[in-house]
Amino acid sequence: MTLTNKPVGPGSHIFLVDGSSFVFRAYFQSIRQDAKYNYRTDRLPTGAVRLFCTKVLQFVREGAAGVKPTHLAIIFDKSEHSFRKDLYPDYKAHRSEPPEDLVPQFPLMRAAVRAFGLTPIEQDVYEADDLIATYATQAQAKGADVLIVSADKDLMQLVGPGVRMYDPASGTAGTKGAREERLFGEAEVVDYFGVTPDKVVDVQALAGDSTDNVPGAKGIGVKTAAQLINEYGDLETLLAKASGIKQPKRREALTEPDAVARILISKKLCELVRDAPLETPLEDLGLHQPDPAKLIAFLQAMEFTTITRRVAEMYGVHAQDIAPDPDFVGAAGWRTRDGEFSETAAPASEAPKPVEKRTSEALTPTRLVSARLAEAKTNKIDRSTYETIASAERLDQWIADAAGAGLVSINVETTVPDPMRSELVGVSMATAPGQACYVPLQHRSGESADLFAGANLVEGQIPIEAALTRLKPLFEDSSILKIAHNMKHDLLVLSRYGIDVAPIDDAMLMSYTLDSGRNDHGLEQLSRHYLDHDALTFASVAGAGRNFVGFARAGLTAATEYAAERADISLRLWRVLKPRLSSERMTTVYETLERPMVATLARMERRGVAVDRTILSRLSGEFAQNMARLEAEIFELAGENFNLGSPKQLGDILFGKMGLPGAKKTATGAWSTSASVLEDLAGDGNDFARRILDWRQVSKLKSTYADALPGYINADTGRVHTSYALAATTTARLSSSEPNLQNIPVRNEAGRKIRRAFISAPGRVLISADYSQIELRLLAHIADIPQLRRAFADGLDIHAMTASEMFNVPIKDMPPETRRRAKAINFGIIYGISAFGLANQLSIPREEASAYIKRYFERFPGIRDYMDSIRKTVREKGEVSTIFGRVYHFPGIGSANASDRAFYERAAINAPIQGAAADIIRRAMTRMDDALTRAGLSAQMLLQVHDELVFEAPINEAEATIEVARRVMEQAPSPAVHLTVPLKVDARAAANWDEAH
Repeated sequence: MTLTNKPVGPGSHIFLVDGSSFVFRAYFQSIRQDAKYNYRTDRLPTGAVRLFCTKVLQFVREGAAGVKPTHLAIIFDKSEHSFRKDLYPDYKAHRSEPPEDLVPQFPLMRAAVRAFGLTPIEQDVYEADDLIATYATQAQAKGADVLIVSADKDLMQLVGPGVRMYDPASGTAGTKGAREERLFGEAEVVDYFGVTPDKVVDVQALAGDSTDNVPGAKGIGVKTAAQLINEYGDLETLLAKASGIKQPKRREALTEPDAVARILISKKLCELVRDAPLETPLEDLGLHQPDPAKLIAFLQAMEFTTITRRVAEMYGVHAQDIAPDPDFVGAAGWRTRDGEFSETAAPASEAPKPVEKRTSEALTPTRLVSARLAEAKTNKIDRSTYETIASAERLDQWIADAAGAGLVSINVETTVPDPMRSELVGVSMATAPGQACYVPLQHRSGESADLFAGANLVEGQIPIEAALTRLKPLFEDSSILKIAHNMKHDLLVLSRYGIDVAPIDDAMLMSYTLDSGRNDHGLEQLSRHYLDHDALTFASVAGAGRNFVGFARAGLTAATEYAAERADISLRLWRVLKPRLSSERMTTVYETLERPMVATLARMERRGVAVDRTILSRLSGEFAQNMARLEAEIFELAGENFNLGSPKQLGDILFGKMGLPGAKKTATGAWSTSASVLEDLAGDGNDFARRILDWRQVSKLKSTYADALPGYINADTGRVHTSYALAATTTARLSSSEPNLQNIPVRNEAGRKIRRAFISAPGRVLISADYSQIELRLLAHIADIPQLRRAFADGLDIHAMTASEMFNVPIKDMPPETRRRAKAINFGIIYGISAFGLANQLSIPREEASAYIKRYFERFPGIRDYMDSIRKTVREKGEVSTIFGRVYHFPGIGSANASDRAFYERAAINAPIQGAAADIIRRAMTRMDDALTRAGLSAQMLLQVHDELVFEAPINEAEATIEVARRVMEQAPSPAVHLTVPLKVDARAAANWDEAH
């Protein structure tokens, strides 16, 4: 795929990639990922280059926005000096130096382009945007279609007939900083800027651009600029008639001579050149196949294993036969800012040592980690070696092999994901890497969506009773380790068939223990990360959408490849992660805080909790009435009816019709009506925003709980069985789903009504045991705050004590409002509340809130010292830890974005406190069942919500159960940690959850 003369005309698809934009996007995306993938073994930074190459390969192979290119140009800024600097010397004057570890990657980006058989396009005097504009104009004139690939809004002025702009997705969906892909035609530009593409320059000239230091007109933003341009037609007409504008400040900003001069120079700075003298003609951008050997040689030199494999597979070559490009091997770690490669290679003493090939357990932990990592990368997965077990005799041989190995990796396949509603379809096992099998048990044929209706068992399967009779001794043998990824699901399914799996190891939880905050812990992601292998997807076997057939109707060959592969991958991951626990001193965390939770939560989920359908039905009607009343009040305040569920219509009412302050635009250009925006308005006394918030809360309670909970009642047990996720949060807090019981409000009447629907069985009661102010107690211990420690030790009202310390008010004379303010500050400080946030919460001026926070730190200087210490630690190490040794990683702390850094600093300050609270309740939960049994009690632990445990017990055992639960919870940190403040648990029994809390 070299640049080749290729005619341009109708039917041509021209891709113009803003290379300069992609360089920075790739860099900032890379620093949010695992740091070890951002450097070569000689410490040369390569993370941005890796992502850049991945994106270029995507354009070459698949195109973008549903189109494959016939011509492709990747265009860079050659230097910071352009003709715009001559027009306005302060242009881009405020831009900071690029990050230090991005600088050496600039020349590597261009080298990557050449490796793909392209020529990096760049010219003196003109910026990349000007070259893109010129190419787009020429292609448009020839009737070709143009796709501009960039996130730069300046390029939106080029959108028009035959020219679209494509902003690719960045990051992982759902994560901070991630962004979905967007395609801009003329309509989308209008949504974004408020004007058609040909008027974008006029809007920019008025609004200016702080990033590029384009001055614009004082006090005029994009929204106002768009309104003015739409009203007057264009910038020139606006300036000519500006003296007639009624608003004095706006008139002055558009008529004062110096201001007009700034606006006109701003237009020249923003307007793209469409006739630059191109050094590389448009026709020379034709796309053809690259030289695979040259491309692979470059990728090998960069140590990009995954993309090297993909390229090799694309072009049918053997990567191992191609040597790394000598121009890039061992070349200097860091480069100079002039973009040239240094002649100095890394000293021989710093060269990476060969990976140890032995995998003996006698290796030191560090060397064993290296050996296992090397094995994982080189020992490739071959699905054709997996075996389908069709006879009891062959199953017996596999069971014997597992017993001889002393371990077996297992995986169960079911009819549906919910382990409490599913039927077992098959079981897979692996006894060594590459040695895996699948035991099909209930695969069926036929068209019915029901597993058993109108379907027959597929031949070649062992009867389920016979197979489970053989597997039960293996899975329950205490001398044989059972390994899985997300063992809780498998354990819960098998428990319903009378099999109690033990002992266990869980590769997902090992990953979570080692890399919380760094990696995704799903099997597919870990497989790519550690094994360089793309696992089969469930949809590829069971179908999806209208083509879904379910796993029970998948062919046995496909089912074997999928199921056995998962057992194989789990075992390989376990071999990589197990030695890391020892090497990184995380074994205790895994073995005391993570692994024991698997069986504990499986028991809780299987028990479930009863809910009263009648109460929920009554609540649904009550909520519907409340919603109708709120709707009527909202419509009356708005002066019209509209769709309350439509953010666009609501935004138009709030910020268009009502003209309320605080308007923000979303990425799509629509008004933001998020909860935070509405809470800010409500905090300022806006009744309309308050009613919207109330309507949303009632609507959510109705749909999520009152209406939905009856659907979660299990037909067999008559109870609701939530599912707890162990590796889903960065703080070690548990989350629940199907249904989510963590988010039922407890501080308002509507939420408490939902809790009243959770009831005990006849003759029994529910018991709620809740840690009192555990995070404040942990703050007092961790930050060593004498006043707080003393108050907790003396059993004082901590919020009244804080108020007394801050406001010099005797506790006995404490006004309720003063205590409330101290309470808000106490809890807010833990979460890094700002003066703005505290002001909203207390409905006070921001200056007063700021004074409160300042006074708080003056009275409790140890808290400030703790926060400063954590900030220093996380900046230096990129991680913090809890008092129990759990480590939280913050790879994004080095972000060049100040708001991102502040976000990670707040998270780091909170992590040791919230994480310790999560660890303490885990320790209590894993001890609780045994403690209740030893006490001769039949009570059962059913739910965990934040700092609260919910039990069900016979009425005559209630007091004894409360005593045991309180003792276990309050003593949970011991003997690992001795807290300098006592823990306190509030507990009581009642017929429903609300009354027990």
